[in-house]
Amino acid sequence: MITLDDSELLALQYLITYISLSSYKFSKLTDIPSATAWRVFNRLAELGLVRKEEKGFRITPRGAVIAYIFIDKEHVRIQALKLLKNLWDYNGNEEGLRYFIEDLLKVLRKLNISPFMVCFNQPITLVPLLLNKVSEISDKTKEVIAMFLLKFFPTITLDGCKVILSFD
Repeated sequence: MITLDDSELLALQYLITYISLSSYKFSKLTDIPSATAWRVFNRLAELGLVRKEEKGFRITPRGAVIAYIFIDKEHVRIQALKLLKNLWDYNGNEEGLRYFIEDLLKVLRKLNISPFMVCFNQPITLVPLLLNKVSEISDKTKEVIAMFLLKFFPTITLDGCKVILSFD
């Protein structure tokens, strides 16, 4: 089972705030030795939680969701939701995303699936997990799912309403 230690969670917390961060700057902000910070960021990159860039590391949508799940600080969760709204190009509010993630976690726990086994980079890949348990999810989550589906599939407008065309 994959787990994150305190320094890895701290790095995710800083990345939620700064979005992009070098291991050197992280080591200066936290007094963690530079070599340790480098190893922490590389481990997070191996897990797909951050992406290595030219001058540092950038958090991925997967990293933002994992930070939301494992860092029990409300300001970090709010920042993670704002970041996910941007990374997922979601037009709704953060509260809807909160319900979406919380319901997704309930389904994952019920199915005994680790969050580390799920790809959070594209929200449309999460929709089938929730649609199979549609009676157990909140109405706000259903609204978020509808928005993701409308964004992903081709739509037309009929009588002022967007609809998805299906050729089944």
